[in-house]
Amino acid sequence: MADRVTPGVDPKRLIELLRIADDGSFTRAAATLGVSQPALSNSMAVLERMLGVRVFERTRNGAALTEFGQLLAGHAAAIDSVLSRAASELEAKKRGLEGSLVIGASPVACIDIVPAAVARLKRETPNIVVSVEERADDELIAGLRSGEIDLVINSAGLLAEGPDIVSETLAHDVFIVAMRAGHPLSAKRSLLIADLREAQWVMPSPDTTVSRQIELLFAAENEPWPSRAVTSNSLIALKSIIMRSDCVMIMSEKLVQLEVKARRMVCVPLRKQHFTRKICLRRRRAPPSPLIERFVAAVREAAGTDRD
Repeated sequence: MADRVTPGVDPKRLIELLRIADDGSFTRAAATLGVSQPALSNSMAVLERMLGVRVFERTRNGAALTEFGQLLAGHAAAIDSVLSRAASELEAKKRGLEGSLVIGASPVACIDIVPAAVARLKRETPNIVVSVEERADDELIAGLRSGEIDLVINSAGLLAEGPDIVSETLAHDVFIVAMRAGHPLSAKRSLLIADLREAQWVMPSPDTTVSRQIELLFAAENEPWPSRAVTSNSLIALKSIIMRSDCVMIMSEKLVQLEVKARRMVCVPLRKQHFTRKICLRRRRAPPSPLIERFVAAVREAAGTDRD
């Protein structure tokens, strides 16, 4: 008996599925795609017959993805990202440019490593388009996996990367306690977290790697997590609050070096570090483009880990 051959999925139908999921209805998606609603419905019916599963549930309010549809939508998003990048690079080529690079970075990487690497890359290859995206860590890794982002430079997470991600350590970083100049604790040579039990805290948003690492510091010293801390995903907001109040925050010294130099803030070392943070370069496990290779070399030079 001949082996059964699974028919290939038309990428065009996956993009149509993604548009329907994004717009929430066949009618709105058809308008977005510039096709008729019956033609779009027929295309999805063909897709479902070919796969032997339902990908949409038709409801009174529109269309919702089934479990199978959600699986396909993830792959469709990756295809859509690749096609979008291809169109952007083609347009750049038509304009005489030499390609594009999307870099994902955490705030600590945006202080010196990423700017220095981008500056070197632009000196060597001026006719390129570079975009630096600062996002939450989970969003950075998701963008890297989907192909939306080419490389990520941020602090190492608490979980091992999957087999699809290559990671290398660029630098090590330590935590300090940041506070305003003139704070009652600013004259201390070092601090335990226990010394800060009565302090007013500001904290990064809980969806970030740095927040989870700070939680580990509290757990290591058996100290309760501050229940009334001000949280924000904006580093600018956090630093502004610190400079205008008696609030304190555990963070990288790199992130407040300008404020310390201007004597607006003070850094007090933690007496017990427990661990140092790794600043890592992450990329997909696939042969890198020449442009990515150039940028990786620039990043290693900026971080002092040049392997040439």
